[in-house]
Amino acid sequence: MTVPIVLGAPQIILLIVGLIGLILLISSLTSLAHLFHRRQELEEGGEREEYRRKLERYRHRHRFKWGRGMLGLVLLVIAICLLWLATLTQTYLGLTGDIRVAQVRATPVANEQHEMFVELILYNKDGQQTSDNTYLVAGDEWMLQGDIIKFPSWLNILGLHSGYKLTRLEGRFDDPNLERHATHTVIVLNGGDDQFFKTVQEQAWSSPFIQAAYGNGVFLAPDGKTYNVYVSQTGLYAEPAK
Repeated sequence: MTVPIVLGAPQIILLIVGLIGLILLISSLTSLAHLFHRRQELEEGGEREEYRRKLERYRHRHRFKWGRGMLGLVLLVIAICLLWLATLTQTYLGLTGDIRVAQVRATPVANEQHEMFVELILYNKDGQQTSDNTYLVAGDEWMLQGDIIKFPSWLNILGLHSGYKLTRLEGRFDDPNLERHATHTVIVLNGGDDQFFKTVQEQAWSSPFIQAAYGNGVFLAPDGKTYNVYVSQTGLYAEPAK
């Protein structure tokens, strides 16, 4: 699933911060080049003591620009990192509240044990239906799974909210022996666990930008009823459709 990147106010602010950082950095580098050029002029045109005094005065005037350059570099790096995260999480549903991500209706196959028909309707972050498919699933319960990426709350003000993506529909057996040995049905949704999620999961405990990254699932028996599946900050849950 690919969602076009939409630039909102938080992303525009980050672009402005990055631009300010770039301007400060360029200004500092220009001052540095000017300092070296001035030093060469003083070395060629004056006595050593006079050169030393003039150079000290010149360095004192440019000390503030050095600090400004370091600030510019820090702002630029922060803006690039946050924009990179915002870009890579475009395929995830922003968890700013409970969101309906799917609707499921499962019915047992007549005269067949451990098999069911599962109608799965998927929705995007705007509540619009994106697909409607029916699958033959082996198992006693259907199970819908997904990936959750949680960002620290301080990143929410920059438009980076915790995200969620459905990744699999599977069958689940009540009998542990069947669960271990029987053939499982696995339907990959939205490309499954992408490389971004795997990378974030490995770095979740050491990165200041990632609070947690984990899989989550909900499962129910096929009773012929229709269920809406929602995702919240705590994970997936299902409730009967009204």
